[in-house]
Amino acid sequence: MRRCRASRLAAQPGRLLHTAAMSVLVWWLLLEALGLLALPLTFPLFGRAMGHGYPFGKIIALLLVTWVAWLLGFVVPYGAAFAIGLGALVVAAVAAGLAQRAALAAWLRDGGRAQMLRADGLWTVGFLFFVLQRWMAPDIFGAEKYMDFAFLNALLRADTMPPYDPWMSGETINYYYFGYLMFANLIRLAPLPETISYNFCVATVGGLAFAQTAWVGLALTGRWGLGVLGGAMSAMLGNLDGAWQFLQKGTLRGMDYWRSSRVVADGDTINEFPFFSTIHGDLHPHFMVLPVGILLLAALRDERLFPSRTPAEPPGPWRALAPWALVTFVLAAMVAISNWELPMGVLAVALLAGRATPLTPLFSRERLQLGLRLLVMLLGVYVLFLPFYLGFVPPLVTPGANEPCIGSACFTLARTSLAEFLTVFGLLLFPPAVLVALRALPLLPAGGGEGRHLAYAVGGLAIALAAIAGNGVLPLLALLAFGALAVAYRDAEGRERAGFLLVVLGCAALLACEVAFLKDSYGEKLYRMNTVFKLYFQAWTVLAIAAPWALGRLLAWGAVGVRQAVAVATALLLVASACYPLGITLDRLGSPYKALDGNAY
Repeated sequence: MRRCRASRLAAQPGRLLHTAAMSVLVWWLLLEALGLLALPLTFPLFGRAMGHGYPFGKIIALLLVTWVAWLLGFVVPYGAAFAIGLGALVVAAVAAGLAQRAALAAWLRDGGRAQMLRADGLWTVGFLFFVLQRWMAPDIFGAEKYMDFAFLNALLRADTMPPYDPWMSGETINYYYFGYLMFANLIRLAPLPETISYNFCVATVGGLAFAQTAWVGLALTGRWGLGVLGGAMSAMLGNLDGAWQFLQKGTLRGMDYWRSSRVVADGDTINEFPFFSTIHGDLHPHFMVLPVGILLLAALRDERLFPSRTPAEPPGPWRALAPWALVTFVLAAMVAISNWELPMGVLAVALLAGRATPLTPLFSRERLQLGLRLLVMLLGVYVLFLPFYLGFVPPLVTPGANEPCIGSACFTLARTSLAEFLTVFGLLLFPPAVLVALRALPLLPAGGGEGRHLAYAVGGLAIALAAIAGNGVLPLLALLAFGALAVAYRDAEGRERAGFLLVVLGCAALLACEVAFLKDSYGEKLYRMNTVFKLYFQAWTVLAIAAPWALGRLLAWGAVGVRQAVAVATALLLVASACYPLGITLDRLGSPYKALDGNAY
């Protein structure tokens, strides 16, 4: 029946194009309206380099409305709660806009309009790119789409909080449902069928990931080309497996769809990347949280919220409180959407929020104050979503008696193949690794060159022996992380330090997969499948920001030969990383069932 419906639509291409174009326009206008509503609220928080928060306004508005409506939904019918939340956002935006009208007008005259147009241009390009991808494969079928669509529909029909479980009659959802509620609220505002809106939700996440990463990259590098490259690395490129497939097949067509997302441990782990997740179309927590995680990095990188240098004058109460209130709310939302975000989210705040403070002494007054703020933040993360946690029962698996575990967190040394690991992260790690190596070398012991030569030999030997033993990944990442940390605090300051700390953050996520895993029900063979899945996905976004920044530093610093070699090698890696997206897109262009309706397949 569905195939017949798709065939009838395909026989009327004019009508299909008209319907699809109108649906896309409606959804795009809805997101634009949310972004405009958030601008008066973000304007006093973010600095100019971050566009006063406008590039992140869409996700901020959606988070605010959903959180207010969710809280009220425990005491009033959810329809009324959502109306109140939306109304509160409109009232707050109008009031803040009127109060700041002179400052807003001055900013718009002094380049603000151009910033808004550029931000909207990035978002539009990213959104339309992924709308095209979903149009070529719109089906809500297979993998975890059934569950995702069921949760989404349950949240759409919910008249109270917590929402009822779509499978267990009379029970409430015992799962991280805040992300589903967030997108269900977006669908409530759009006069479109759920089967079309589902695909727009997926395209929205991909589009925001591209646009937001590009803007953070722009703020970090000051160069548009590098910012856009970061957005592409984050959301539109794949890993190097696509190039291996091309070399093996001799053509880009007929790509093995799953292989590039199952590289490490011969398919016993999952190493999805944002492009794969978006075209695959599972509206899952680790995917829905993506633009919220990038928002956290943007806030931490903003010079007005968290300056890279200690201000000459201590900030007033509002200016001291606002940054921490913002990151607490954003991190709380991230964890409510996907609990896997907590460890890396806390580490991101600890590294980037405290970047203006010297690393040593570790127990300085400034470091102790940072630790206290982190504890208060963690308390806020819990309290802001207290009604959810009071009713949530996590599906923990008890470790065995002889397993080295703390709770469900277990420890073991993995045997990750270096070749497999670099197939996944070769492009994203290459510029940071070269930059860290070149900047760290002068920091090594002197002494007629003997000290440095010894350090080189020890480092190279450690990686070689570990590779022979089955894990060259661990020493490689450890050297890169500690090298980046040393450079950040001994040879960098100000804004440059943030770039090196992003490298540390990305390496920390990848290192964790080599020494620890969260115990789950997947058995011994797949013992770290979920750990690698979630932490690799988080590291991908962080390194997609750090890699173009490192490339920019390399191209602006160093010998001509080094610059040329880095440029050529990076270009080759970029071409190789584009093979998978190009191959999959070419294959999907030949699909006879193109539509935006997830039931028309």
